[in-house]
Amino acid sequence: MLFSVIAIVVVLLGHVTPATAQSINGTVREAGGGPLIAGGFITLIDDRDQTSEATFTSESGTFSLAATQPGEYRVRLERIGYQNWTSEVYDLSLGQLVTVQIEVPPQPVSLSELRVEVVSSCLDDPTQGAELAAVWEEARKALQTAVWAEDQEELTFSLTEYDRTLESSSLAIRDVETRNRLRVQLPPFEGLPIDKLVRSGYANVNEDSSTFHAPDAKALLSPEFRNTHCFGLRREELDGTRVIGITFIPRGTRPVIEIEGTLWIEEETAELLRVQILYRNVPLPRGANRRLVGADLTFDRLPNGPFYVSDWWIRFPISGNVHRVGAAASADRLQAVLVGYRQTGGSVTNAFVGQREILGDDPGGIVGAVYDSVSGGPLIGAVVKVRDWDDAAAFLPESETNSFAKTSDSTGAYRIVGIPDGVYAIHFDHPRLHTLGIRSIERMVVVEGGVSPNLDLGLPAVETIYPQICPDLRVDTSRGALIGIAYGSSTSEPLWGVSIKAQWNVDRLAPITEEPLPADMVVQTSVETDRDGRFIVCDVPVGQRLALHINGLHTPITVVQDAPIVWYDLEVDP
Repeated sequence: MLFSVIAIVVVLLGHVTPATAQSINGTVREAGGGPLIAGGFITLIDDRDQTSEATFTSESGTFSLAATQPGEYRVRLERIGYQNWTSEVYDLSLGQLVTVQIEVPPQPVSLSELRVEVVSSCLDDPTQGAELAAVWEEARKALQTAVWAEDQEELTFSLTEYDRTLESSSLAIRDVETRNRLRVQLPPFEGLPIDKLVRSGYANVNEDSSTFHAPDAKALLSPEFRNTHCFGLRREELDGTRVIGITFIPRGTRPVIEIEGTLWIEEETAELLRVQILYRNVPLPRGANRRLVGADLTFDRLPNGPFYVSDWWIRFPISGNVHRVGAAASADRLQAVLVGYRQTGGSVTNAFVGQREILGDDPGGIVGAVYDSVSGGPLIGAVVKVRDWDDAAAFLPESETNSFAKTSDSTGAYRIVGIPDGVYAIHFDHPRLHTLGIRSIERMVVVEGGVSPNLDLGLPAVETIYPQICPDLRVDTSRGALIGIAYGSSTSEPLWGVSIKAQWNVDRLAPITEEPLPADMVVQTSVETDRDGRFIVCDVPVGQRLALHINGLHTPITVVQDAPIVWYDLEVDP
């Protein structure tokens, strides 16, 4: 059956300024009234066949691509398991918005029908040969989306990384160290730059230490990788799934440690599954098995989004020295022997776009509430933060990209999900802490089996707060403090040097009323806001009505001191 490719174009022109961007928006579906295409990788191609911008079509098949400058552009759609499609040329003038409705002919790629023969030759480029080129194109699409995801600042991953010592024969775990990393913006697995790998090799082995590397998606796509390897095809069954593999081996001989391996593609879906690697030219200790010295990268795909490395490991031998008596000499000599293997690796436990969780198969979580210890009520808008306990114990600076955060709701409740099992530090931030000039103490919390005990957090008690903000006064339940920040009414920025005069009735037993304070029966004190806009009025009787005069204005602001600590922020017209 033949399908026609239809693109209905609507051109929208408005007032054009030099700062106005030109873009193409639209919807993509299969031709012949077929379904909307979600998760298609769609790129904007300029007249030099260079990618200007790229994105994925949404669940409803929509997309939006902005061009950096006016000119001629085409739209290219790539889908795993389907032939690529490229649109006609769109001529974008300055500030022009073009809206298109695209229908794409469904042309599946059938890898199961490819003829795969194991031959002695090895092609110089994965795009050579019809069969190899067809499989490589599907692998390239997946790897390209993984590289694209590296530049998406909103996309972050949470990881569990480990270092294991394995028995030399059974590979049983003898010792393990784990570490959780939260909200990592870098790719989950990131290798060294390909030029350094080509120049220095994929491992550095000496008597004292060994360092092994594996290529990431960017390296596998690079011309340098293609120039130093040749490629072939093989077909197998991997973990019960029929797969077709792109094999690669080093081209020529070089005096560095090289790699060989296979990129495995699922035949039915054409999706990239794994990259398996073995190391060549490694000086092995006696007793080591070369087939166990390698790396494994498992690929997965985010919902309607890019591919990424979800699990990975690199394994290499650990050697020790024994004395061996030489046959022709009386002196003995050292010989390296295998004592075990070291395996470093990790796995992705969750992924986020901004604050939105997009994996969540094993959400885990810490649940609790934040409360105001002074009033006993909920603390709304507190930002609860969780990070690795080792970082907190080492007093490392807090990083927004390596922590989880959640804001407490109208009841003070919070729930932070997507946290792998481990030991963490938790604390919260709130404007009231800023006015006090303190930071909440980080507490230890343990997540096991995806959950932790309910954990409530609170402001310090009055007995703790009062001596810090009013150090010259003793704690007295009948006396309190008014604390706040003065903000500019137009800028919402804290104001420094605002003069605040507070007045209250000298009779502590006088009831709180709206009646003016008697002129001859008042106590007054004056303060100025500091560089952070903060002010503190100490030694205020609890149960009194305060009149605040701002910058000498005669019309006061009335505040009721109905608790030992009262927060009241001022909006001031500078």
